[in-house]
Amino acid sequence: MVDILGQYRKVFFEEAGELLDAMEATLLRLDLASLEREDLNLLFRVAHSLKGNAATFGFPEVAAFTHELESGLEPVRQGDTPLTQEGVDLLLQAVDMVRSHLAIAQADQPLPPGDKARQEALAARFRALTLGGHAPIPATPAASQVLGWLGARIRFRAPGDTFRRGLNLERIFRDLRRLGPVEISLVPGGIPALTSLDPEACHLAWDLVLTAPVTREQVEEVFEFVDEGDNLHLEPLQVAASAPPPPAPVEAAAPLAAGPEPPAGDSPKRRAADRTEASTLRVSTEKIDRLLDLVGELVITQAMLAQSSQLLDTQAGQGRFQEAMQLLDRQTRDLQERVMGIRMVPVDMVFSRFPRLVRDLSKQLGKEVDLHLEGQATELDKTFIELLVDPLTHLVRNSLDHGIESKVDRVAAGKHPTGHILLRAYSKGGHIHIEVKDDGKGLDKARILAKAQERGLVPVGVTPTDDEIHQLIFEAGFSTAAVVSDLSGRGVGMDVVRQNIRNLGGRVEVESRPGEGSTFRLILPLTLAILDGLIVRLGQETYVFPLASVLESFRPKPGEIQTLKGDREVINLRGEFVPVLRLPQLLQTGVDDAETVPLLVVVEAENRRAAMAVEELLGQSQVVIKSLETHYRRVEGLSGATILGDGHVALILDVAGLLRLSGSPQPSPAGV
Repeated sequence: MVDILGQYRKVFFEEAGELLDAMEATLLRLDLASLEREDLNLLFRVAHSLKGNAATFGFPEVAAFTHELESGLEPVRQGDTPLTQEGVDLLLQAVDMVRSHLAIAQADQPLPPGDKARQEALAARFRALTLGGHAPIPATPAASQVLGWLGARIRFRAPGDTFRRGLNLERIFRDLRRLGPVEISLVPGGIPALTSLDPEACHLAWDLVLTAPVTREQVEEVFEFVDEGDNLHLEPLQVAASAPPPPAPVEAAAPLAAGPEPPAGDSPKRRAADRTEASTLRVSTEKIDRLLDLVGELVITQAMLAQSSQLLDTQAGQGRFQEAMQLLDRQTRDLQERVMGIRMVPVDMVFSRFPRLVRDLSKQLGKEVDLHLEGQATELDKTFIELLVDPLTHLVRNSLDHGIESKVDRVAAGKHPTGHILLRAYSKGGHIHIEVKDDGKGLDKARILAKAQERGLVPVGVTPTDDEIHQLIFEAGFSTAAVVSDLSGRGVGMDVVRQNIRNLGGRVEVESRPGEGSTFRLILPLTLAILDGLIVRLGQETYVFPLASVLESFRPKPGEIQTLKGDREVINLRGEFVPVLRLPQLLQTGVDDAETVPLLVVVEAENRRAAMAVEELLGQSQVVIKSLETHYRRVEGLSGATILGDGHVALILDVAGLLRLSGSPQPSPAGV
């Protein structure tokens, strides 16, 4: 038997994750002193959608538990019960539990008995929770049917996207008539003037009066797939002393409108069937339309090239061919940029998880900390989004544990008792910068240096620069914590941060002022797929320098390159001694270029600078990066390879890795 719903289950899990993210974000921003009705409606819609979709796709445990959420939120949404901090905490725990259940369901595993017990315990807390002295929240239809309704007054406004979703409103009225006699009247005044009417939008609304014994749940079930929280209002005509008996079936009246039946599992936001199975990256229709337009232009250009190639023996044909080639070059670059744009997603996909992390950890540490987010709309390659979670989590936890002081210490230092952490993203100089900034006590440079000397990382008597001291915290196993806790102290976090960012082709910068706080800045390329490069030749080999790391290039005069003790070479570059590095020695290629008078390419990475010796500059070009690890193995000093226009393979240099291989120090003033 064909599993018809199986193809949509992946979409269900994707949408469920998004709904839970929306619920968590809403709970974290709630102001309990002045609740917004739309926030309460959103919370209810999420629980409602999760319940219906989980039941449709065969996940009864998730459906049962989200029904508890829905039942608990209903009196809050209706204004009958206030929401307290305890209720918010319970709802956040519920979000975590639903996420756990979905992960187990996605792995096609049964719910462990321990999880079932935790679910029942949390559900019991929902049922037992008394908010503001009101009665406990009803949890199930059976419990909430103690009081029935002797009829209902209903105001229903159809969703604006009714026509696009193919909803059959006639079915709703037909199902409502099965509960009893219904009086229906159209609400006037909702339809705009013809000149401004959108033919794809629905503007209809109705007042309905149901005169039969029913329960609230029976009426809500009729509108289940079109209830968006603020478009359905119910009130009883009269409340009965006990639950009414199930109504006898009533023959449906003539249909009000024709249309397809809404599929099971149709959510208030969108139907799962409207999305494709393989979608793992949502792309706006506008981006796809622009891409299709460009493909159409490429087809036209291809036809121009084909036609002009037949006339190359004429001057007019040659001119037309050159024109078509220039057009093709521009369109190819445009196509590349637009395809890259499809992979770009807002950094908020990462940032959105940190309000919850800061809230929970600050409570665990007994600190008051506010998290501020900036630049959430900044776009990053989706690959970065997936790989940034761990580094940013380490940095935020580090700021909470080590950076922000306790309330007592902050007050003693003349600070506000509430600490602040800023998570900010922005574009600068062809790179994406992501900062984690706190107003805590800053890095203790003396303690870091002492620990580094104790471990032999810095020779005794050597005085490193502030930046070199800051970089020591990224060494594997390095920690100045006096006590190891479950949050930090083992020295296994910051080295992971630096290594992960290096793997992304980026770097980490640190700024810190004692008593004022620290800033950790992640600097990343726009994409991992394509880079602007400076192509150089050295012997028979071709290399590519990432253009973002290149400062300048020049040919030194004889005698300008000086040799220090041993075989180290330096050059005085505008008052600074900069080391001169030769690639064959660093990469151990076996080529001897020590006697050549080279061209020098001055590069910079991780606040270090060097002049790389090459034989010839071949020009600048965009290159497509191919992974060495996939096709060969990881090589220190190389970040990948590319195929040039002439078919030759060129190695892409990892400037930061080359500087580490050389042990290159920071530039020092001439004469020092």
